[in-house]
Amino acid sequence: MADFFEVDKKLTTIAFAANIILFIPAVYIYVKTDLSKAWIKYFLLSLLCIVSGVIAAFLSFHAVLAYVIPLLFATQYRRRSTIWFAYVANTVTMLVSSLVSFFYGICDLNLLLQSQHVRSWYLEQTTEGILNIPFNENPVFIIVVFEVFPRSIILLVFSILMQYIIVSSNEDAYRIAQLTYLKGTDVKTKVFNKNKYVEMVEEYYPKIEQISVLFWDLNNLKMINDKFGHSMGDLAIEKLSFALASHASNRCRVYRIGGDEFLMIIDDPGQGESEDMIRSVREKLEANQGKGEIQVSSAVGFALGRGADILDVVETADAHMYENKRRGKEERRG
Repeated sequence: MADFFEVDKKLTTIAFAANIILFIPAVYIYVKTDLSKAWIKYFLLSLLCIVSGVIAAFLSFHAVLAYVIPLLFATQYRRRSTIWFAYVANTVTMLVSSLVSFFYGICDLNLLLQSQHVRSWYLEQTTEGILNIPFNENPVFIIVVFEVFPRSIILLVFSILMQYIIVSSNEDAYRIAQLTYLKGTDVKTKVFNKNKYVEMVEEYYPKIEQISVLFWDLNNLKMINDKFGHSMGDLAIEKLSFALASHASNRCRVYRIGGDEFLMIIDDPGQGESEDMIRSVREKLEANQGKGEIQVSSAVGFALGRGADILDVVETADAHMYENKRRGKEERRG
């Protein structure tokens, strides 16, 4: 409306047609190539730098901020090397783009003269003596020193700031991930802790239609502590937890809810899966017998039910576990 951002239609058409052609290999790579390959990000960033350079070359002062676009995309990879690659590629394409813009793009004199001509038009007017505009005899030097260099310094500062943001965000993400892990994980046994169990009981398991709860309790922990010391008691707990954790998966989670008490909860268990799980864990514990001073065994009880009734299912599994422990003691006495 203000006639300020009007540009030459032919140059605009050339710029956008060239960019459409440049995007063809990008689309092909996206459809046909494994995007996890390392070289792809560098190729696409180089292509984006060239696209930005083409836009800036033919649109001149209207598209100076186009050089920032590759840096913004480079930050998505969260790596310093990617940022600096984008910066170097940007600087090279900026140099080429500035030279092309000076000779074939929209001349920056249009800002002062409120026109939309290319450099050749101004030269023609000067040659005919209609417009007395002096042109520098060494335009390449002027462009490099007074256009490319200051813009590259600005992009350098911008790149340093983006690198700082990336490093800070990566550190923050690591700390958050670490705190989240520690919040829901038992430090000694590396399985989920009671906090995670309570969270899952409130937010997750009520949405699961069918669950199987296996309640495990270590046998003779007090005797092990009294006879061998608490360090051996801790070792016995760890052996049981490792045997349970080796069977964990996305739908089979293990929680340490007490000193030597563990819960294994299976989402939508298959027919006989609970019994197979108990047998597999016991075989794993028996396979480790004789490899130390202590013999590790456990009592276990399981129950099936709806996820919405998980507390009742856990209570039933707990009762079955104590019944299993009682029978075990009677068999050893007999």
